[in-house]
Amino acid sequence: MSNVFFTEELTVEEDMNSYQAVLLASKEARRLNKARLVAGVPEGEEKITTIALDRIVEKKIQVTYADGKEDSSGR
Repeated sequence: MSNVFFTEELTVEEDMNSYQAVLLASKEARRLNKARLVAGVPEGEEKITTIALDRIVEKKIQVTYADGKEDSSGR
């Protein structure tokens, strides 16, 4: 069964609103999928989007903005 994510999980204690969290998840899912395709790895049991959302919740992604500023979590 897939995980259920709420935007509060993605944005809690962050300088990120739900719109930014969704955009970040989308970009991370695209990055993961591209890496999977380049490596020739078949799709796994979990969807790429679920993996991307997990990575955001677990703070495994570093966010930098155009002005070079990192978000408050140092991701």
